[in-house]
Parts: sequence; structure tokens; C-alpha cells
Amino acid sequence: MALIGTLRNKMGKIVVGVIMLTMIAFIGTDLIGNSTLLGGGQNQDIAEIAGNTISNVKFQNKVEELSYNFALNSGRNPIQQEIDQIRNQAWNALIFDKAYQLQFDELGIEVTNDELVDMVQGSNISPQIIQFFSDPATGQFDKSRITNFLASLQQAQPQQRNSWISFERSLLPGRLIEKYNNLFAKTNYVTGYEAAEEYTSQNANASIEYVFVPFSSISDSLITVADDELKDYLIENASEYERDEARSMEYVAFDILPLPTDSADAREEVAALREGLIDASDDSTFVKINSDDPFSFLTYSEEDLPDSLKEKSIGYVSRPVISNGFYEFQKLSGKEEYAPDSILYKVARIKKDITLYISDKTINEKYREAGFFAASCGNLEELRRLAKEKELRIQTGDRIDKNAQRVGILTEARSLVLWLYNDAEGGVVSDVKEIGNKYIVAAMTGIQEEGVANLEDVRNRVEREIRNEKKAAIIIEKFTSLEVSSIDEVVNSYGDGAKTGTSDFQLSSSNITGVGYAPEAIGVAFALDEEEMKRPFAIQDGVLLIKLLAKDIPSDIDDYTPYATQVSGRRLSNNALIADFPLSYFRLFISKDIHDAVKDFAEIEDMRYKFF
Repeated sequence: MALIGTLRNKMGKIVVGVIMLTMIAFIGTDLIGNSTLLGGGQNQDIAEIAGNTISNVKFQNKVEELSYNFALNSGRNPIQQEIDQIRNQAWNALIFDKAYQLQFDELGIEVTNDELVDMVQGSNISPQIIQFFSDPATGQFDKSRITNFLASLQQAQPQQRNSWISFERSLLPGRLIEKYNNLFAKTNYVTGYEAAEEYTSQNANASIEYVFVPFSSISDSLITVADDELKDYLIENASEYERDEARSMEYVAFDILPLPTDSADAREEVAALREGLIDASDDSTFVKINSDDPFSFLTYSEEDLPDSLKEKSIGYVSRPVISNGFYEFQKLSGKEEYAPDSILYKVARIKKDITLYISDKTINEKYREAGFFAASCGNLEELRRLAKEKELRIQTGDRIDKNAQRVGILTEARSLVLWLYNDAEGGVVSDVKEIGNKYIVAAMTGIQEEGVANLEDVRNRVEREIRNEKKAAIIIEKFTSLEVSSIDEVVNSYGDGAKTGTSDFQLSSSNITGVGYAPEAIGVAFALDEEEMKRPFAIQDGVLLIKLLAKDIPSDIDDYTPYATQVSGRRLSNNALIADFPLSYFRLFISKDIHDAVKDFAEIEDMRYKFF
């Protein structure tokens, strides 16, 4: 971010070049191109948060505001991927303004104007201000640096002042979240019992001898599972199969690739660009104008210098190569020697998207091919049949969330997701969709409503669970029919499939050597008396019979404080990111449990998928 580097190094001489008209046009075109947004009579609400209805217009205003902040502080307009990130930050802003602010208001949490002044230039200066205005050479903070900077703003350009105002405002959410989070952190109390349990869990040890019969020892072919059993199991265990709303599709992709004639034209243009870079008097300006990559004037150490430029003279331009869909070549523009063993090289790089060199004729031919395919498919079954006839690969996109950005291997596939949620019908084939350098023809294959999973989507898992239950019953019945009194006798009498072993573990363990994941067996072992043998019981992957050989339960100690600290730290360690640039200049985190609770209480209805 240009602002950060400038504040630290230039102390107020903020110079940013922003072309807002093109940015607004970019966003505006995105909106105008969305038929849902401008379609007459359709609901224009994008969300409901904590009882507040949010219109798409209000949301887009926030997107434009954050896009302006991005351009103001980055010195350039956001690219498409960054626009997507800005939309996510605008969504986070809605949650903060409506869900979190409700919490702040109820608890009386606020940041006053006097407190903001104190954060910037008073006695309790914000850590972010200290970070920005510390001497880069010594790392020491001097308050006079911030006061001098603020005084200079009176004569600064409007962009400078706006950039500072944007930065200063970003301090407020961070302080509010800090106060809110501290309410929970400072009142997070670990009881003496919890601390003692943690101590025992870490220090109690046990040794067992066991017999383990894995479910795989019984062939699946010996176990039958009826559809009624699958349905009943899913009903009885519904809580384990809760799903968010999702949809699935199958699609055929038609790659838009340059023909030989296109490649020849591309090579000629790239060769001309290379000659231009060779003769350029201002390499930085030349690559900014001609490269498809916004980061085209780079600095390298001697070790990191690209191989194509090593041991080359200043002014050398490498040969063009194709890399990750781009024609790419580089010029060694200069070097600066700070010390005998410290040299930095300046490199100008041209990257040209190879797809830009595909001719209109090639694009039209591929579009006609995809369009004819789509018109020839009346439904999903016909799509599958025709794809097989034409030896086209059918690809799948499973459990696609309504806010997904990608489908299967397709990135930036938002338009396809919009079709899937707004226009698709079961089995009906889509019109041709352009995704990157591909034309896509798709058909929806399934809808998962929010709630219990569709049986077909979880059939394999449910069937496996039922098979294992039946196998467990068979194995346990065989165990109990044996007239034995020792582990060795059990193994010898049971026959093939049974294996024995010993294992040492702590109460906090979840695995048993030779058995695998079996936390329930750990608890059973510690509940036994020494030399006691527990009757067989089912675990995740089989049936287990255990005999406790020995256990050591630690004696009480006087001070459990270290263990209380561990429990407390574990509770607070799982954080959720709730704000990032350009909504905030610093990443804002809060406990994930708290964040989930705030969103649950706000009863958020997310309808972004209707618009973009």
C-alpha cells in the first residue's frame, strides 16, 4: 500500500495518481451488464442483517467507496480480482455496521473524538501510528514526527488530506473490536476443576493390551443394505448431515486457443515490443504502458535475479518465452551497488496475455462450435450423449456455494454461478458462457437445499456407516461366543482377522498404536482397573477388546495456574479475520466463536448471488 510506505519514509509527501473515471466506469459497466440488477420489478435487496434490509444500491455505494480508498492509497485502479476482494470487504463492512455495531451499542462501547485524538497524538497512541511514524533506521518512535506530519497537512494537496482521513477513520473499527474482544478475553475464566483436568489429561499414562478386528476383515459383499435402511439412518442421524445450500453441475469446456496464423501474428507483435524495449529510454514507463502485468518494474538481489539475465550487461533483453499463458521477456535496466556485497538489480518485464492474440475469426469459430453443441442438447442426458460422441470431456462442479468464485477447475467463474442460482433448471442446458479463455456449456445436476443432505449426495457415506454397524454386530457376537479368559486365548480362538498388540498413551491422546483413531477407547482404558478386561466395543474402523495393564494418575499439585493459562489460550487462539484493506489498513481479528455467535444472532440472509 502506497500510503503505508509513504507515511513511513516520506512523512507526508503523499503522491498518488488516481484515475477515478475509469474505475467508476469499470464498476458501473459491471452493474449495467447485470440484468438482474436493472431488471424491472425484481427485488433489489442484497441482504438482511440484524433486522436491517440492505439494498444492492447501498452495497454498491460501499463498494465504490472502498474502491476509491484502494485507488487513493495504491496509486492505481483495482483489477478484477481486487474488485472481488473489495466486494468481500464491503460485505464485511455491512456485518460490522449492522451486526457488530448493535453489540457495541448495547454494551456502551464507543470511541469518542477525544479518544481518537489521544490515539493519534496523545498519551495512548495507537500501535499502528507508532508503527508508521517510527524512525525506519532506529525503530524508535518520536511523537514530534506525527505532530509535524499533521501540521503539514494544512498545506497538503486534497488527495493527501483524503488519504490521511481514510487512514485515520480505519483506526476506529480496530479500537472498537479491541474493546469488544477484551470484554471476553478479560472475563475468560478457567475454573480450578478445568485446570486440574488439563493437568491430569497431560500427565496421566496408561498401558493396554488389545485385540482389534478391523471392519475390512469382513467383505462388503456379505453385507446387504436396503434403501429403506439408508433413509431411516439419515433421518435418525440428521444432525450429522446438515448442509448449507449448494448446487452441482456438469459442463463441457471449449478452449479458445490461437491457431497457427494467430501465433504467427503474436510472435510478430511480441518481437516488435521487444525491439521497443531494447530502444526504450524510460524502461519503467514503457513496461507500464505495454505490459499486461501491473507489477512490471522489479528489483532483485543478485541471488534472485532471473536466470535469463544473470551475467548479462545492462540493457540486455531476454528472448520471449511462453509462461503460464503469457508471452514474457525481461530487460536488465540497471543496478545499484550499496556495498561490495550488496547489489540490487532493476528489471523491466513485459508480460502479454497469449489469449489477446487470438483472432476474431478463431474466436468466432470456437463460439459457433460451442453454440451448435448447446443448441443440439435439449437436456442433461443429451449433453452427456453428444459429448461422448464428440469425445469431449465432461467435467463436474460439486457442492457449489451461492457465493463461489470458481467451479471445478474454472477460476473467475462467477457468471456461471449466477446462472446456476438464478436461471438454471434441473437438466436444462445453458447457453454458451465465456469463462476466461473457454466457452462453457453446462447443465445443473442437483440442488442441495439448506438442511439435511440429499441421500444421493451422501449415499456412500451412509451405506458405509450402516455396513460398519452390521459388521460390528457380527464381530461382537463372535467375540462374546468365545469361552476364553485371556487376550491370547481370544486371538487364538477368534481366528483370521484378529490382531493383538500393546500400546502406551496419555489421557489426552486420541490414537492407539496399531489401531488408529480411537479416543473413546482411551477413556474406556482409564476407567478400568489394572488387569481388568473390557468387553468388545465398536470404534471408528473396527471392534476393539482391551485389557488394562497399568495406569498412572498423577497426584494433585499446589498450583494449576500454568494449566489454566493453557486452557484459556486455547479458547482464544482460534481467530476469524473480519476486516482487511481497503476497509481497514490493518487486518482485524476476533475470536471465531464470538464472530460466529454475532452472525448467528444477526440472522444474516445473504442474497449477493442474485446480483454478482
